[in-house]
Parts: sequence; C-alpha cells; structure tokens
Amino acid sequence: MKKKAARSVQKSLLYVLIGTNLLWQYSATVHAAESNSDQHEFTLDGIEVTAHKDAASDNGYVARRSSVGTKTDTPLEEAARSISIITQEQIEARGVTDLFDALSYTPGFSDATYSRDSRSFRANLRGFTNDYSTYTDGLKMLWGSFALSDYDTYSFERIEVLRGPAGILYGANNPGGVINQVTKRPTSGDIREIRIQAGNDNMRSTAIDLGGKVNEQDNVFFRLTALASDEDLPADYSSAKRKMIAPALTWKPDEATSFTVLVHYQKDDIQGSFDTNPYRYLPGHALYGYSKTGFYGEPNYDRFIRDDKQISYIFEHRFNNIWSVAQSARHSDIFTDFKYMEVADVTNGIASRRANYLTADLSADVIDTHFQAKWSGGVVEHTTLVGFDYQNNNYIYSWGRNNSAPSLDLSTMNYGQTITTPAFSIITDTKVRQNGWYLQDQLKFGQRWTAIAGGRYDSYNSNVLNRKTNGHTRIDQDAFTGRMGLVCDAGNGLFPYISYDESFEGQTGTDRYGNAFNPTTGRQYELGIQYKPEDGSTRYTAAIFDLKQQNTLTSDPLNTGQESFKVQTGEVSAKGLELEANIAALKGLNITASYTFMPKHEVTKSNDSTRLGKTTANVPKHSASLWFDTAAPEAVEGKSGKGWGFGAGLRYIGSRYDYDNTVKLGGVVLTDALLRYDANTWRYSVNIHNVFDKKYVVSSWTSDYYETVSPGRTFILTATRRW
Repeated sequence: MKKKAARSVQKSLLYVLIGTNLLWQYSATVHAAESNSDQHEFTLDGIEVTAHKDAASDNGYVARRSSVGTKTDTPLEEAARSISIITQEQIEARGVTDLFDALSYTPGFSDATYSRDSRSFRANLRGFTNDYSTYTDGLKMLWGSFALSDYDTYSFERIEVLRGPAGILYGANNPGGVINQVTKRPTSGDIREIRIQAGNDNMRSTAIDLGGKVNEQDNVFFRLTALASDEDLPADYSSAKRKMIAPALTWKPDEATSFTVLVHYQKDDIQGSFDTNPYRYLPGHALYGYSKTGFYGEPNYDRFIRDDKQISYIFEHRFNNIWSVAQSARHSDIFTDFKYMEVADVTNGIASRRANYLTADLSADVIDTHFQAKWSGGVVEHTTLVGFDYQNNNYIYSWGRNNSAPSLDLSTMNYGQTITTPAFSIITDTKVRQNGWYLQDQLKFGQRWTAIAGGRYDSYNSNVLNRKTNGHTRIDQDAFTGRMGLVCDAGNGLFPYISYDESFEGQTGTDRYGNAFNPTTGRQYELGIQYKPEDGSTRYTAAIFDLKQQNTLTSDPLNTGQESFKVQTGEVSAKGLELEANIAALKGLNITASYTFMPKHEVTKSNDSTRLGKTTANVPKHSASLWFDTAAPEAVEGKSGKGWGFGAGLRYIGSRYDYDNTVKLGGVVLTDALLRYDANTWRYSVNIHNVFDKKYVVSSWTSDYYETVSPGRTFILTATRRW
C-alpha cells in the first residue's frame, strides 16, 4: 500500500508539472531556450538498466559523457558533433575567473575577439558572435538590453561547448554554437570547501561551497555556493564588486524520481569604466594622445548596478523501462541601473561631455519538457526524444541623455562637478514569446552504427510598445530546423562521423514595403573523427566544417539618394579545421591541446560591393593552445595529499583584420603558468596569465578610431581548503 501511495503522489506531481508547463504558455512571454537535463538510460527485455549519469558523476580531467549535443545521456563520441568539455579540474588548474579564461584553450574560440566587459560575456564561436547568449543547465539565459546575466564561474562544475548550429535542441541561436554552463548541484557525498583569492589590481575574493545529505533517509541533499569579490579595473577610478549566493536542494523520493530546486542571486556593482581592457585612441578620435587608462567620466556618477535573481528547477522521472521525462524551468528577475558619461569632443584640452542614464527591468520565464523512450524495433535500438519548450521574455528599457553635461579639463581633471540625471526620452516595453516543438531519434544498428535524425518547429513573436508615442512594432516569424548525423564505431576507440545541422535567429525590422524580415538561418556540414580508448583517460577529436549564415541583411539595390532599406540576400561563409586533445595523468601530466584553422570566414553574398569578400572582423585564421599540469598527489601516489605541482600553457592568436579589412593585426604568443602546493586539506596555488607581459591589440575598431589592448600580466594567489 505504501508503494502504491507513493507512486500516486509521484504521478500527481508529474501531472502538475506538465500542466504548469501547458498553462504557463498562456500567461508568460520569453526568448529561446532548452533543457540540458541529463536523462536516465534504460534498455528493454531484461537488458540491464543503466543508472542515471549526470555531469557531477562524470568528473575528472577528461569528460566522457554529456547531454549538450543530444539532450540525452550520450557518450561524447556518439553525438556526431564537435563538443568540448571544460571540467572542474581544468577550471581550477588554470585559475579561471571568467568565461574568457575558461574557454581560452578551446578550439573555435579566441579571447582576442571583443574587449572584455565586466558587465557581460560576448564572444565568438567559429567566428560568429554569441550576442550575450549563454545557457545554464540547458536553458537559455534570457536578456533584454542591459538586463542580462553574467554568472560567476565559481557557480559552475563544468562548461560545455557545442560548436556549430544547434537549432533542433536549442531554438533560436547563432550558428557558431552553444555555450552551456552546468551549475554545482547537490550530491550525496559531503562537500566542504572554502577558497580565498588575491591578485593584482587589488583583487580579493572569498568563496564557500558546502553540500551533502540533509536527512537520515538519504533522499534529500543540499548545496550552498557563495562568493564575494572586489577588484580594480584598468581605467582610473574604476572597480567591480560582486556578491553571489546559490543554494540548491534535491529530493529523490525513490530511484525513479528526482526534483532539484536551484536559486541564484548575484549583485554586481561596477564604478567608473566597465571595460577590462584599456583603450588605445587612434588619430581622428577626440581623445587621441591622452592616456588609455584615463577616466573621463565622473567618479560619483558613472556606475553600473545589476540585481539578478533567478530560481529554477530540474525534474526527472522514469515511468518504466521505456519511458522517462525531464523538465527544467527558470524564472528570472533582473534589474539594471546604469549611469555613464561620454566624451563628445575635445577642444584645447577641454572635453565636452554627455550624461547618459538607462535602466532595464526584465522578468522572464523559460521551460523545457522532453519525453524519452528507449525501445527496440527489430535489430534497431532507438532513443527517441519528444519535447517542447516555451520562452516568455518581458523587459522595459528606459534611456535619457543630457547633451550639455559639465565639461572636463583634461589637464587638471576637475572631477566633482554636479551631474544632473537625464530624464528618459525613450521608454519601450518589449514582450517576446517563442514556442518550440522538437523530435529526435538516435538509432543504433549493425552493432557499429549510430544515426541521429530530428526536426524542430518554432514560432516567434515580439511586440515592442513605445510608451512615449504608444506605437507598436510587431514581429511574427516561424522556422523549421533539422539535423542528421551518422557515427561509426570503427573499433580500437575510433569513431568517425558526418553530420548536417541547421539553426535560425529571429530578425527585427522591415523592408521598404513594410514586410517583416524572415529569420536568418545557419546550415553546416561537418566531418570528423573522435578517438577514445576504453580507459577513458584520453580523448582526441578532429573536425572539418562548412558553415554558412544566410538571409543576412544587405543594402536594397533599389535604394536611391539617402535611402537605407535592407533586403535579405546576404551570406557569410566559414570553412575550417579544429583539432583537440585531452589527456589525463599521462606520466603524471594532464594535457589539453587545440588548433583551429579558419582559411575562410568572409562575406560571400552582399549587394554592397565594398563588403563582398571581406574577412569577418577580429577572427584569426590560425589559433592554437597547449596546457599541461601535474596531476594532484592523490592521483599519482594513490594516497598522499602532500606535494608540489606545476603547470604551463601557451596560446597563439593569429593575425586578423578589422571590420573594413584595412588594418591587419599581428599574431601573438601568450604564456600562462601555475605553481601549486598540496598540504593535506589545504591547496595553495599561484596562477599567472600572460607571464611575459605581452602587449597586443585585442580588437580593432578603426572606423570609430580606437582599439582595445591587452591589460598585460595578471596573477592570482589562491588558498583552498577541503575537508
């Protein structure tokens, strides 16, 4: 009787959750998203039931499984995609402080693409900009204007990179790929960690990570992660403070059911300039000849404050040996208050300035539900995924400017002048909704072959209300995306594969006739091979790809005079080769290496003859990296917790062009280093980035007469205690 009652409660909970998803669609509004919840794997007809495997159970230096490429618990070699996993062990060894650091040894990514920004993360994969879009636990981090999330990397146990289009699983997204951050979740084992850091630029940070069992029944677990940090930024009078706390609770009433609640609160307070790279002003810029680290705003005015509150849940349930369901959902409330000064012109050493003020207030919901069936049809074994997701994104954006703010004398730097906060001249209320329905099947046959096929349909609509004029701008779009892949187990750990994938992105604006634009689309052919020996301590991957972004905007050939209408006949093409190696404890060394060759990344279709054939800005043709570090004493000796360790890394960023292809930036080799000492429960380490203090141009914006340059050498001292 007890078992039946418990099963009834579980079914009721499941129906409530699914019902919530259906009803949510009529009461909310969002952007694109998807769940990365790992699945239970089961077989039929007396074959052994496979236990649940999540990111936490796949720890170590070399990852073996991930759901990022299929939304099912799949070995990486069977996903028919190019995937990189930056594990917790790698994050710690490299002294990672942000996503740029985490991804800097990953193929297809270069940290010399955009100026680092303490407010957000924006970079390229395979040369395509991610436009602030990252994923956490498989769900898209929705944003509106400056109301966007930038979770501290201490929140994550690993970071997954899926390169290339991924529309079928993740809806609207750029064709370069998906960056998914996996949060630290409750575990049955005890977790006790405190971390203290200090570094250059007065960097200070304290963090804790606690977890374990809550009750004697061993079915409720908790995790608490928290951090406080403070550091100076390159510009004078500039600093960044952060406070973060992330409690989580998991309830497992039985072996078939799991329910996890995750809460994340983070507050960022950035004073002065928000950039983490100095500026170098070029001839033609008003500040040419002045200091690249000078601060030309007002210390008591320029400030960026973000209050980010999010709550999410992950629900998993197995009905029987065939069917299971997973549902993930997140609600976000983000408010940003941003004041900043900008220099309009400089005359005789006096800078005329403008005062700006904006706020962004976001409330967003995203939910993803997918059912999985593991079944056999004759000699073919299927893992079928049927899912739907919904995104509801509401945000209010307000902006105002005072064009006659007090000037600044650049010789005396007469700060302290009274700045009147501008009244809002623009107030917009944006509502975005997106629904996606997807179907995928993984077929295993002939003992060596795995095929993947799927499709997805999305509907997208947005309504932007101008509160000043009461005017509306509406967009209704839909898109279909598909994928196909084939993997062969060639024996001896070799897995060659071929795949075709598509993506789309919603496109705002209208043509000269008032017709809304269609979504831009991405399509990719990829041929690759993966090598994974049975012991799982090594993983090698190689991939060549042909990737196109189509339906991009280009000038309307009917334009006359001052007309600037657009049509969707543009195209950007990319072709490349990516190599990656991950090796754990080879003669006591952990090794990661990567190489990217992008001989073509250019505009291949455009009505603007000046753009046709231009190489994409700030995308290097060659990039490479090599990192190695000694394994922890426990891994080498089996029991010792004492000993020295070291690590070193090389990163090569190849030459690249600016937007107009008039300036070619030279390549650069950067060196990183690690020195570590383990003393039982304590670990002490020193991480140095850019050891030889190489100065180089990170990105060039010559059309605006400025460049961003490397801040030079940085170091971090870390003391961590685990007990």
